[in-house]
Amino acid sequence: MKLDSGRIDAFLRSPTAPIVLLHGPDAGLVAERGLALARSVPGALNDPFRFAELSNPGADTLLAEASAAALTGGKRVVRVRDAHETLAKPVETLLKTPPEALVILEAGELTPKSKLRALGEKSPDVAVIACYAIESAKLPQVVTARLRAMGVSIDQDAAAWCGQNFSGEEGPLGQALEVLFLYAGESKALSLADVSAALTDGGDTSMGDAIDAALTGDPAATDKALALAYEEGVAPVGLIRVLLGELLRLRVAAGAMAQGASAQEAMAGMRPPVFFKRQATVQKMLRLWSLPALDQAVAAALAAEAACKTTHIPDQAYCRQTLLAMATRARSAARR
Repeated sequence: MKLDSGRIDAFLRSPTAPIVLLHGPDAGLVAERGLALARSVPGALNDPFRFAELSNPGADTLLAEASAAALTGGKRVVRVRDAHETLAKPVETLLKTPPEALVILEAGELTPKSKLRALGEKSPDVAVIACYAIESAKLPQVVTARLRAMGVSIDQDAAAWCGQNFSGEEGPLGQALEVLFLYAGESKALSLADVSAALTDGGDTSMGDAIDAALTGDPAATDKALALAYEEGVAPVGLIRVLLGELLRLRVAAGAMAQGASAQEAMAGMRPPVFFKRQATVQKMLRLWSLPALDQAVAAALAAEAACKTTHIPDQAYCRQTLLAMATRARSAARR
């Protein structure tokens, strides 16, 4: 049976079919919904006797796992990644005696001619859920609603900018929203300037050069680029906010690396995409800055932003001190 969009959320919380086929071009949404289904069976993910994860398995393997009983009791979950057409036959066999386990099939985009998709849509014991990216016209509303659920408000103009610049795919969208949530901080509000500073790639400006030099461990280049940026009229507080945005984007990527992604894979998931001329620089940053170090750098940037807004503190000197401290830390990390 094919599930319409209005029934999906409730079904993910409490699936009523023993077999679920997730398919579509949005791989991030497929994976997210597959994980939500696995979590809907209490305790299964933490019990190796009740959870099996397979990648495009053969027919015998799928049938064996779907039919196996949990040694510790309770319902089993069989999560199949990268499911292909070859699974149509074993699924047809399973449907003759529907399994007690929850079988989750995660596939790419399947055309209406797909045997696996057609089989699922015809059977009452298979739930078929299509996973497509959010349309750009709906993105501002989605971004506003999701940030509101996180306790953050966003201006209408800022939400419109997100609609024009965000990907509608679930993975990149989730990363961008995490960056914005962190950037909003205690203010819990985002303007167009905030969103642009948090998510716009640095490019080739002197300000961007200063930040790149600091985060790749080159104090001399940091000082030189920073002096030029000041000559160009860059405000220290503006530079710090762009630095904060870059640190938060790196933090999300570092989190992906902590879960097993390579530097290249983590960088590829950054949104907006990293400008091709900066890709080698950003990969170097990801090698030099661990997740705990980035947390400390974010705290330092927030302190610098607050200090730069205080009238009795020399903001240019404070901003310079902050960037040079980060450059020195990155240089030390490179020497280890």
